[in-house]
Amino acid sequence: MRVFISYRRDDSMVTAALLYRELTSRPEFADAFMDIRNIGYGDNFVTSIDKALGDAEVVVVVIGPRWTEMLQARLRGDDWVRHEVATALRLRDGAPPDRAPLRVLPVLIGGAKAPVEDALPADLAPLARVGMQTFDERALKASINTLLEALQSEDFEARSRRLEEEHRKLEEERRRLEFERKRRIRVRIASVAAAFALFLAELTQLFDFIGLDERIAVATMLLARIGAPASPWSGEVVLVGIDEASERAIGRKFDPNWRAEHAVLIAKAASAAARTVAFDTVLEDPTSDITNAALRDALAATREKMPVIFGVQSPIRDGPGIGAMLDPFASLARRGVACLGLEGGQAIAMPLVVVRAASAAGAGGGRGASAAGDAGQGATVPLPAFGLAAFSGGGRVELVDEIAQSVVVRLRPQRRTQTIEYYKARTFRDPKPGCEVLQPGDRVFGQLIDPYALPPLGTTPQRIAYERVISGDPAALALLKDRIVVVGTMLPGKDRQPLPWPAEDRWGVELFTAQIDAMARDVAIVPINLVAEWALMTGLALLGASCGHRLRKRPLRIAALTAIALVWTVAAVAWYRSEHQLIGVPYDIAALVLGAWLANRDWWGTPA
Repeated sequence: MRVFISYRRDDSMVTAALLYRELTSRPEFADAFMDIRNIGYGDNFVTSIDKALGDAEVVVVVIGPRWTEMLQARLRGDDWVRHEVATALRLRDGAPPDRAPLRVLPVLIGGAKAPVEDALPADLAPLARVGMQTFDERALKASINTLLEALQSEDFEARSRRLEEEHRKLEEERRRLEFERKRRIRVRIASVAAAFALFLAELTQLFDFIGLDERIAVATMLLARIGAPASPWSGEVVLVGIDEASERAIGRKFDPNWRAEHAVLIAKAASAAARTVAFDTVLEDPTSDITNAALRDALAATREKMPVIFGVQSPIRDGPGIGAMLDPFASLARRGVACLGLEGGQAIAMPLVVVRAASAAGAGGGRGASAAGDAGQGATVPLPAFGLAAFSGGGRVELVDEIAQSVVVRLRPQRRTQTIEYYKARTFRDPKPGCEVLQPGDRVFGQLIDPYALPPLGTTPQRIAYERVISGDPAALALLKDRIVVVGTMLPGKDRQPLPWPAEDRWGVELFTAQIDAMARDVAIVPINLVAEWALMTGLALLGASCGHRLRKRPLRIAALTAIALVWTVAAVAWYRSEHQLIGVPYDIAALVLGAWLANRDWWGTPA
């Protein structure tokens, strides 16, 4: 215990020295302070006194017979005893909450009387209200024992109060920590539940109604093109474009009567050993018997050598067939649904397979739908879209697996199957203008194409002029060997498809060609694995909850969440560029923000 002894040298020095000796002889009072004993030569007297008072636990005020008289005599001058006692009283009354109050213990010696309040200046007036001990030098041992008992008794009470206060604070801290532990558990559970709800929202394509999924996918593709190399090309596809130069070479505008020219192209392609010829045109409109006969004869002549595909856009009125086609060609040409722009009006979602509504109901409880017959002969389901029909040579779709998000198709020329991944399945509720072959209830399995990574299709060898092929240009025909030949119009005002900014609009046949080329390279844009997406979403929700729990200041919390969201967006772009997998960035960031929001709610109560 640190004891400060305050005394007047003129009337109590001997007794004060005796008390100092008795106290310091005991280990518990070895730190007792007395000015003439503890202030050395050269020390700053004022600083030493104030420091000792600040460190003291008890101030023993030794009051002799002349203590009050000398106080009165020095009211207008320096009086260090007054300074000591006034400071002690001030420290006692102004002790901070985390420290026990300084105790002041007056001791009357030599028959001194207790000073009355009226005889004391204002700063010492509280001293008169403190219980005082009488010290009788004639009974020195008893007086010292009494003083020691008083010091120890008061010390025990002070220590008891201090221990009680410490125990109370420890208990409050324990309750606070326990509350924080339970609160973190509740917030984590709530964050995981929120992430699961967002995961279900992604599975059900909740944000599709505002086109958010598509916009984020497009933004990811755009950012991924920064610094990327030139778009790849398989070399297995050739685009034969019908443009204004073709019309001038033929001598008339493009119309259904060009079926006679198509017949010539089919014959030339077959002679050049092309793998498949796919026309992004329809055989739904009647025309002259001569042109129909020419096309029919060409299809019949090449039927065993090379599959020929035509697009369909109008439904068959009776039966579940894939689409309308004039009778002369129905048994000779294969067909595929030729529709574009399935997502938000932007032609980045290309149909891969269509499952008819009647068939979808029959296959609804299983893993997927499978074909019982040849889709090209008007069989039921699944129905290939134009791009898949061209790639497979009109091959049969054998399985649509909605769990693995893939389609198994048989390639006719190679006589083998290939698995092609799709991006999203969508059930149409309303007819699609311009492509009525898609009816309400049809389930469309679509692929995405990257509008910013489309291959160059303006020059050879990717593109060949239509008129060069039908004229039998040897160089042009040489480029058709063992390739998929896609024929379509590239005329002003016809089939020009919008693409997201800043990509330039493209003709529909170019988009089909790009889709077929991606199949040939076995590349498909797909969503990230569902288990991985769920794990990422949950992890970000927990990370957001941790930020919300640790960063209570709102600006700092917002800055941290913004930084995490930016880093995650960059990581998602890098992953897409490397793996062609799209991460559900809007759902992930929503999970991050929701976790932080939950962590800062006051729903979880307060510490007891």
